[in-house]
Amino acid sequence: MKNHYLDQRIRLKKGNLSETEQKIAHYFVHSDEMLSRKTLEDMANDIEVSQSSIYQFVKKIGYNGFQDFKIDIARNSNYQPAFQNLNINTGADDILPEDSSIDIAKKVIQSNIYSLSNSTHFLTEELLDRVLTIIYSAKTLHFFGLGGSSIVAFDSFHKFIRTKYRCNYIFDYHMQLSFVTKLTSEDCVFIFSHSGQTKESVNLARQIKKTSAKIIVLTGNSGSELVTLANQAIIVLTEETLFRTESLASRISYLTVMDILYTNVMHHNYDQNIESIKKIRDNISTTKTNPYNFTP
Repeated sequence: MKNHYLDQRIRLKKGNLSETEQKIAHYFVHSDEMLSRKTLEDMANDIEVSQSSIYQFVKKIGYNGFQDFKIDIARNSNYQPAFQNLNINTGADDILPEDSSIDIAKKVIQSNIYSLSNSTHFLTEELLDRVLTIIYSAKTLHFFGLGGSSIVAFDSFHKFIRTKYRCNYIFDYHMQLSFVTKLTSEDCVFIFSHSGQTKESVNLARQIKKTSAKIIVLTGNSGSELVTLANQAIIVLTEETLFRTESLASRISYLTVMDILYTNVMHHNYDQNIESIKKIRDNISTTKTNPYNFTP
């Protein structure tokens, strides 16, 4: 039986595991409920690796030591992610030739609910507060991404332009590189890259690090250089389905994380942000027709 709790913890490090660590990870994830009762020696014999390799691995995935690891997995031995209650076995990755259009619609919805339930499990209050502190101290927010990530960046720009902050979105990579030379301590830059390995995104972060601007990264790869360059990083975990790559399946999760940040920001400076929204609505209202001559 799959250990969902350890699976989610380990997947945060999936981009940075050696061959030996991958063997240990596979053993942990597919172990039975007796794992917490096994000694370090038992595990080493089962996996055919050294005891020190296991000890270093549990440290790598966030534990203080082997005993801390055993206590935590025992405490969470009955953990089941929220999506377990959604009959995810009939998700978008199990679409059948005989399925009707409404069957497919229901499976896509369940798959999206699964993605949201799974991807935000490690979005803690402490992480949110650290990210929000960076945003609150900025005057201008910038949203950068390439390829599919540029869609998330633009959607985030479209949201946050309603706040009191000045906001900026640039699509072209060369223009991004040119613009970041002007960043100061009053700037906060969001970089979106699900793989965390797009060389342009990594290089962009390197150039931003030469300035005093702050970087917030949203990625699915916790072991990437992009994360090490960030002041704060939010890791979004997703899985591929039959018709959607991991990066496409993750998009709804990224948009939801940005919704969470946006709502917190709006709540934090309520009066100023409401005034900002009112001004935007007033301006946009000038583009609308009034065929019945009603007074706005």
